[in-house]
Amino acid sequence: MLERIGASGARRLATSAHRGDPYDEADLAGRIALVLGSEAHGLPADLELLLDSTVHVPMAGRTESLNVAVAGSVLLFEAARQRRRSVAPGSVR
Repeated sequence: MLERIGASGARRLATSAHRGDPYDEADLAGRIALVLGSEAHGLPADLELLLDSTVHVPMAGRTESLNVAVAGSVLLFEAARQRRRSVAPGSVR
């Protein structure tokens, strides 16, 4: 499935607790597929070859990571924000 997504021109972005670009600095406005791993184990190592880049949600204090549902929600909210920003004022999308 990830091969077909990449072949279609969409970028495949993995999420990580500590690696990759901060989510608010990553380009999430284009065609993307977010690949989220389990909270305990992350993503399987064999998926690394199928992914284009990695993003993370920086954490403050002693918090290690967000649960996968919250992390996914944060990333989708940021993707929607970036897409709204990329639409010119007054245009219909």
